[in-house]
Amino acid sequence: MSQQVRHFVLTPEGGIREFSPEQAALIAAGNQNLPEFAGRDLRYLQLTLNDGASSGELKIQTAGASIHFDAQGRLEQAGPPNDSMPITHFEHDAVVQWVLRDVPAVAPTFH
Repeated sequence: MSQQVRHFVLTPEGGIREFSPEQAALIAAGNQNLPEFAGRDLRYLQLTLNDGASSGELKIQTAGASIHFDAQGRLEQAGPPNDSMPITHFEHDAVVQWVLRDVPAVAPTFH
């Protein structure tokens, strides 16, 4: 079974930006500034994809958070999603579909 963890920041303007696991770790530790997010409250969506190659089954798990960047664009705070800035169903589904784009499709089996 292989596992991928993907990291996304969602903006109020409808933007979705993906970060590599290495970038996400640096951002979370406060070691990478994102000046474009300075002083902003945003939403974070993490998607974990487990590929059970032997069973042919995919499992997707998502988790969301509210995040705040300081005036220099460093992650300052992260907490549970809040009602004033929810992750919409459209944003959630768009991220899931983006991650699944690389999963090979199998032709249907007819009996």
